[in-house]
Amino acid sequence: MKKLTLISALLLCWCNTFSQSFAITEDAAIAKLHEFFLLLDINHYEKENISRIVTNDFHIFEVGNEFDLDSFDLFINEASETIIETEWTLSDFEVSLDDNSAHITYYNTGIFKTNNNESIYSDWMESVYMVVENGELKLKFLQSDLINREIK
Repeated sequence: MKKLTLISALLLCWCNTFSQSFAITEDAAIAKLHEFFLLLDINHYEKENISRIVTNDFHIFEVGNEFDLDSFDLFINEASETIIETEWTLSDFEVSLDDNSAHITYYNTGIFKTNNNESIYSDWMESVYMVVENGELKLKFLQSDLINREIK
């Protein structure tokens, strides 16, 4: 009985140590979100790079559509036929954390320059859910709601 109690105590300690080996912080979650948008830059976009920071079951809701990573990749590649430059400014972060996940709501202001010399200015309110997977924070879900769009 003493051995069983000792083994149980050691196992509990080991599990607590392991689960706390990756501490989620607000800064880490916001940095991961910025990394996602950096990787979406139309001039440097590669699906493989995005796939490293999202979960296998990643979903994004954008322009009234639901995308998984494969369909989102097609959407980005189609957009790259007319969009030649992208820029995002993320702000007003509200972050909620627990031991294994992060949820962020924020505003996103985007500028998309097209190959016919137009600039598309968009404002979104967005929400992202991230989870710890294999010891790393990854995006699992992103929801994007368009607030305003102007073409100049």
